[in-house]
Amino acid sequence: MFFEGFEGKGYATEAATAALHWAWAQGWSTLVSYIHPDNTRSRALAERLGAVHDPNAQLPEGETAQETLVYRHSPDADGSPEAYA
Repeated sequence: MFFEGFEGKGYATEAATAALHWAWAQGWSTLVSYIHPDNTRSRALAERLGAVHDPNAQLPEGETAQETLVYRHSPDADGSPEAYA
C-alpha cells in the first residue's frame, strides 16, 4: 500500500520485482498475489510482472472469488527471473 501522492512512481514495481528475484533465488517455484477485483492497478502490476489469473487457486480462508482474485507468478521457462527484470 502507498500513501496518496506516491502511486505511479514505480515503487510497487520495484518492490515486487525485488521480492520475486529473492523468491526465485531461494528456489521457490511459484508465488501468488491476492487482489481485490476492483483494484485495477494491482491487477495491472501483477500482469506486467508476468503473473496470470489462476481461477483454480485456493483462496484465503473466508474469501470468495467475488472478493479476491489470485494471480500466479512463476519464473520463466529456464528458471531465472529475467522475464521480470
